[in-house]
Amino acid sequence: MDPKVFTIYLTLISFEYNNDKWLNKMPKNLYIRSLGVMTFLWGLVFVVGMVLVAVISFAGVIPPGSEYLIIVLPVLFAFLIVGLQFLISPWLMDFIIGWVYDATKYQVDELPPHIRTFLHQQMELHNFSLKWVAIIHDNNPNAFTYGHTKKRARMAITEGILNYLTEEEQIAVVAHEAGHIVHRDFIWMTVAAAIPLVLYSFYQGLWTYARVSTRSSGSDDSANVGAIAGAAAIGAFIAYWISQYIVLFLSRVREYYADSFSAEATGQPGALSRALVKIAYGMVKEDSINAEKLSDENASPTVRKQASKKSAFTTGMRSLGVFDVASAKNLALSSYGRGLSLDNESVAKAAQWDLSNPWGRFLELSSTHPLPAKRILALNSMQEERGIEPEFPQMGKIKLPESLWDEFLIDLTLLYFAPLLFLLLPIIFAVGAAYAGININIGIGAGILLAALVWKLRRREKYPKLRLSDPVVTVTHCLTDHTKNSYYEASPLRGKGAVFEGTVVGRGVPGFFLSEDLVIQDETGIITLDYSPILGFMSWFFALFRAPALRGMKIRAYGWYHRSPAPILQVWKIVTEEGKTFHNRWSGANWVFMWFMIIIGLILIATGLSELPA
Repeated sequence: MDPKVFTIYLTLISFEYNNDKWLNKMPKNLYIRSLGVMTFLWGLVFVVGMVLVAVISFAGVIPPGSEYLIIVLPVLFAFLIVGLQFLISPWLMDFIIGWVYDATKYQVDELPPHIRTFLHQQMELHNFSLKWVAIIHDNNPNAFTYGHTKKRARMAITEGILNYLTEEEQIAVVAHEAGHIVHRDFIWMTVAAAIPLVLYSFYQGLWTYARVSTRSSGSDDSANVGAIAGAAAIGAFIAYWISQYIVLFLSRVREYYADSFSAEATGQPGALSRALVKIAYGMVKEDSINAEKLSDENASPTVRKQASKKSAFTTGMRSLGVFDVASAKNLALSSYGRGLSLDNESVAKAAQWDLSNPWGRFLELSSTHPLPAKRILALNSMQEERGIEPEFPQMGKIKLPESLWDEFLIDLTLLYFAPLLFLLLPIIFAVGAAYAGININIGIGAGILLAALVWKLRRREKYPKLRLSDPVVTVTHCLTDHTKNSYYEASPLRGKGAVFEGTVVGRGVPGFFLSEDLVIQDETGIITLDYSPILGFMSWFFALFRAPALRGMKIRAYGWYHRSPAPILQVWKIVTEEGKTFHNRWSGANWVFMWFMIIIGLILIATGLSELPA
């Protein structure tokens, strides 16, 4: 991520954070909220378009009176592309779920009685119709809707929804999908998706013009116009970047309103809360089963092909489904080892990272779906408004020993800015040394030395001290331990030393034979082991020759526990029952790099000092 736009990114976090109250209360007027977001997005288009017109008009490239074409043509092009996509995507999706994913299409009257009755009631009440409902023959629980209009909508439900959920919970999920149809979400999101495309077209036009003007400039005026166009192009790119996150924000808001529709239509918000946790559980469980089949060299080609297809379905439907399972694994893992007991306390503890660690909110900005914990909190509020005991009463009420905002800001800086310091600090210090009349080598060396010291701090946070004598922990323990300086502080940068013991059940990317990562299961859940050798090509060697041999073996994995937001263990060492050991030297490479840069910095400083006059 470009560090130049972090201020904007943090502003978006603050905006979404301050809007949590109205998100939880679910105000009725979705259209006003959506129009407000769309107005802001089109405001970006207008501002950037006017800048583009001003630059081109000032340069005199096109005849006066034709400047409007600079805005109209990119807008028309974007809507042509998005409109074409909108037109053909439902038919394309019909083909995918019918032929690729082996679905059976049913009329509403052919569905199970409880779903049939509910859908007929809602179609009559809200004036929409379903062309069909597809039952996808996949036990991975998921559901989604698509179509052109309310009168030509389609709904798809996997067999996993019918197998994992009770009838009440099935209706809650169907109601959520019906909410997307009633709110015309596929139309709103199609229009919103056109805006980043328009802004990117403006950026490309300005940037191309800036490059041409700079190369062919024969006068100061041309050079100035090129510089202005370059600056405007950067502004257009930032606007394009912002618009993408605002579109994602709009998608998350509409997910909240689909939840609200489900709660209103069924009168049972708690049913959807339970369904969300069970769906996460089912997705993780089925992924584990598929991974095991794909890693089984003795499995028949038919079994492996079916497992590969099901794994691809889970990945392909991440943005369309009830939620993105990648951000909900913590909820799933809290009940995975208990056989879906739905222990409310464990689920609440597992969700606390999403609610308390600022990294959860930061990472949510890149997701089409809200964090599941926040959705459950909103559904809890709806239950309380109805005088019903919340389904997960402890959600969001667990007291933590300290705020994590200071750790978040440190992690953010170290993760994204520390690598840049090796370029920026030597330049800054060199300029300062030259200005002060000091040998420039001293300035460069001091800059490198300071950057290396910051890198040392980064390494200490990412790879804290780890011992072979450290006790074994479980997946659930890491998810639910909220004591001071415990695993809930883990982030994409901040690691926590951990030792897991379990059985290898598959690869990190099911079905991908070059995936060097492993998935292990202990008595409480599953976790991915991130194996990253120093030399990239060594990961292929591990994936091809070592990972298959580890399948089904009980191992002990030493490493650093991270969250992003799914839990993961960055491997230091893997030890099998037979005593065979596999090392990951990446943390050691960080240490070598740090000391190499420190030595370079000291040498430069010493060289500069030796050249000073006696």
